[in-house]
Amino acid sequence: MTKKRLLIAGAALISVALIGGTIAYLQDSNFFDNSFKLGDADTEFTEVFESPQNWKSCDVTPKEFYITNKSDTPVTAKFKMEEYWKSKGSTSTDHTSDLSMTYNNERVAIIHLKNESDWTLDNEGWYVYKDTLGKNESTSSMIESVEFNCNQNFVGGVSYSADGLSGETVGSDYEEATYHLFITGRTEQAHD
Repeated sequence: MTKKRLLIAGAALISVALIGGTIAYLQDSNFFDNSFKLGDADTEFTEVFESPQNWKSCDVTPKEFYITNKSDTPVTAKFKMEEYWKSKGSTSTDHTSDLSMTYNNERVAIIHLKNESDWTLDNEGWYVYKDTLGKNESTSSMIESVEFNCNQNFVGGVSYSADGLSGETVGSDYEEATYHLFITGRTEQAHD
């Protein structure tokens, strides 16, 4: 009986090997490498601006900002402005103001805009250019200049005592302060 069992077990093993070999023989596989190469994203941001060193009341400083698409891929363009004042001696590097943007209910620095019909302000504070930019096309500049408001004069003076016999120099919080206009430009691949 042991020989019979061994013979049956051997036949079963041969059957399994034949069936497994047949199944393996009928199987096939293939691999596909699908590559998706992105277009280039070469954008040029141009600022025309010379920083004034002794900015004073009524000074108007020209400032322009352009975005140019240098790639073959059409792009949309946008920019955002942040402004803040840093007082004399401030060591803070964040984009928050040490001083108010307004004084006596008027803006201290006035940003003069141009080409406003070319740009739309979205809900997140970005100015979005109206057209898609093709290769070597540029936006118009929305900024023309920044003015130190003529109605603001922070020159110090002398404060006299009630009897008028003595006085002390009175300065301003804005004395030797620095105004920052921080611009972030961004492009994105245009969608059809």
